[in-house]
Amino acid sequence: MNKQRMSFGNLTINQRLFVLIIVFIALPFFLLGSFWYQSSTEAIEKFAVDTNKRIIEQTNVSLDSYINNLENSTYPFIHNPQIQQLLSAAHLTPYQYFQLAKKVEDDLFAQMIYGRSDIIGISLVAGHQRQITDYEQAPGLLDMAEIRKRNLSYLSRMDQLSDFQILGLSKVGPTPSLTIARKLYDNSSFLYKGLLVVDLNLQQIAAICTNDSLGGFNVWIMGSEGQIMYHPDSSLIGTKVEESLLRRLESRGSSSFFRHQDPVSPAEKMVIHEQSRIAGWTVVADLPLNSLIGNLIMQRNYSLAAAAVLIGISLALVGGFSLSLTRPLVMLQKLMARVEKGDFVLPAKTHSFRNNEMRAVFHSFYRMTDELKRLIREVHTSQLKERELIIKQKESALRSMQSHINPHFLYNSLEIINSYAIADNHMEISRMTRALAHMFRYNISHAGSIVLLREELAHIQAYLELQQARFRKLEVELDVDERFVTRVQAVRLTLQPIVENVFIHGYRGRKPRYIGISARAESSCFVIVIRDEGSGMPPEKLTRIRRALQSAVYPGGDLHAEEPQGEATSGIGLMNVHERLALTFGSGYGLQLIHSAPDEGTIFEIRLPYTADEEASACTN
Repeated sequence: MNKQRMSFGNLTINQRLFVLIIVFIALPFFLLGSFWYQSSTEAIEKFAVDTNKRIIEQTNVSLDSYINNLENSTYPFIHNPQIQQLLSAAHLTPYQYFQLAKKVEDDLFAQMIYGRSDIIGISLVAGHQRQITDYEQAPGLLDMAEIRKRNLSYLSRMDQLSDFQILGLSKVGPTPSLTIARKLYDNSSFLYKGLLVVDLNLQQIAAICTNDSLGGFNVWIMGSEGQIMYHPDSSLIGTKVEESLLRRLESRGSSSFFRHQDPVSPAEKMVIHEQSRIAGWTVVADLPLNSLIGNLIMQRNYSLAAAAVLIGISLALVGGFSLSLTRPLVMLQKLMARVEKGDFVLPAKTHSFRNNEMRAVFHSFYRMTDELKRLIREVHTSQLKERELIIKQKESALRSMQSHINPHFLYNSLEIINSYAIADNHMEISRMTRALAHMFRYNISHAGSIVLLREELAHIQAYLELQQARFRKLEVELDVDERFVTRVQAVRLTLQPIVENVFIHGYRGRKPRYIGISARAESSCFVIVIRDEGSGMPPEKLTRIRRALQSAVYPGGDLHAEEPQGEATSGIGLMNVHERLALTFGSGYGLQLIHSAPDEGTIFEIRLPYTADEEASACTN
């Protein structure tokens, strides 16, 4: 009970009033109307079923009488002498066969056909390809060869037939017909040797179904295999009964009734059926429910419409009353939702309410949002100052590193050494001296300045020349398209720390043997790939470095803060390179660790931007 009170107490005023109207007005009205409609519908349906079930029973009686009459009319053929002569004679001359056929047609066929309008034709089929046929009553031209072929197929499966059997529907010319067969046996051997095949039109069956119908619904016949034997719609004769209806007819037994929704027609029907005891057919009547309970449905719809109007008026009155109470609360709820999402741009303070308490709540809310905006501005300003301080600290650290050596003294000394080397024809020493002088000259420039990729590549080539002089077996592969070296921007001293990291960490404890620098142009950036074949990294270190590079949205992260002493990268470090690129060009650029595994080497990628005037051209290439 307490749970119900608590849940009801959590509802708004509008919701409470709506619940009261629905529970005490709408729901009782709906339940009473449903009970009235259900009981009335069941009473009308029961009356309709009882009335029409008698019609179906009478139709079945008439059909059984019709089939019995057909069966009785075939009995004279069983012991007729001419039939016995046709069945037992091994050989007949053409003249004898002609005379015998003439007698059968005049004496037997004429007797059976006389006075019956439902017989289209009769066939007498025996062994040795003997057939006597009479289809003079059939309308139109017939293909007798096709009829003879059909009769022989019946004779070939005579063992599967009963003495008198309805074979089903067929077509005699353009006319649909019902075919029945009587097995004929030889009196001397008592073996079945022939068939009497009779083709009937459906006029008599149609008359039975039509005469027993009261109108307004269809009475039709379904065969034992689910085929429609007769239907008022002639286009359905011979077709298969719709699958869902067939399953229900077969599962309901020999006599029953049920509602059925035709998938083709939206109208729902009441289906009544009963199975014939002799023919094995099922007589079905489908009654549109609209014709049975149409007026009841109309009255129900009027009642529901009136109830809907009354409930609508009640809800409108309740809504208007509660709106004056809940509108300020809903407005305040929306404003608070905007503030929760970080939107502090609120409408002007133009709300006027008659309730003093509500006016005070809104004033307090606006004072709170103003104070929140002030605090956010202070936090944002302090973050910007902290970021600027970190950048200045890193730049001063780099300048301090560069100032440890007198660049002019070293550069002049290297020039003198180069001159002596050329004079004494020591070209290898001269080449190394020039490379070292190039590095000193490049390093004395401002570390944060933006340069072209061409300058960075020239600098790293000088560095690698010195490393190759030190490690004779070191293989250097440099594959960068010359078309892009003047169209891509970089920050000074971007490549050297990454390459130094290869020699310090990648080849620790072993001789360097390979370092490769390649590049590829993408639509949004230019990618420098640096790979080695060194010792690689264990998975935990790889994960830590990747996490540090991905989370370094703002400067200040130390890539090797968790590593023991001696493990930190020499120089400005990998993290410094990544942060300088991200701060200079944006968060989409910087350093990425692509792959590293023990004894498989390491792959780094540096993402650099295109120059503004060449960006479109680089993207397309």
